[in-house]
Amino acid sequence: MQTMDLSLNPTMTMKDLCEYFKANLLPASPDTMGDYIVAGKFPFAIGLPAGDGHDRRYIISRAGAYCWLDDFLKTETIKI
Repeated sequence: MQTMDLSLNPTMTMKDLCEYFKANLLPASPDTMGDYIVAGKFPFAIGLPAGDGHDRRYIISRAGAYCWLDDFLKTETIKI
């Protein structure tokens, strides 16, 4: 897969985030990743818990996720 132009895609979906982690051999499920985001464990994303008839909602920074995982793994990661 080719890296997308960050200026055209500054955020990513939960599906994108999980695929990115899995491409770098880290387990990731939407529920678990959502729990981490809502709990404030990832500095590259913010999330609101489910409530008032809404599912959980997220804003996930693509560049932030890339930088965070590069630093966490201490290597250049596969970008999607």
